[in-house]
Amino acid sequence: MALEDKLDLLVSKYTRRQIPSLEASIRLYIQDELQRIEQAISILADATSQVANTEPESKRRGMVRYAVSPWNPLGDGTQGLVVYNGTTWVKV
Repeated sequence: MALEDKLDLLVSKYTRRQIPSLEASIRLYIQDELQRIEQAISILADATSQVANTEPESKRRGMVRYAVSPWNPLGDGTQGLVVYNGTTWVKV
């Protein structure tokens, strides 16, 4: 089943764009701040419960997903909330 942003709650990650020409010190400061913001949003996006039809590439303990077909994390065809316990996905 394809995920659709109008039907499923999806989280978009932030990706910083190129910084325009600025004084070198200001450019470095802005670049560093945008990188820190990007990292923080990425962590929040990974920690957010999301609809998923595939297993996340980098699983982390405590990750919660609402599994939908074709993903079958429990191996029994069940769809619904699952949490990654560090070694396997378990039903919530």
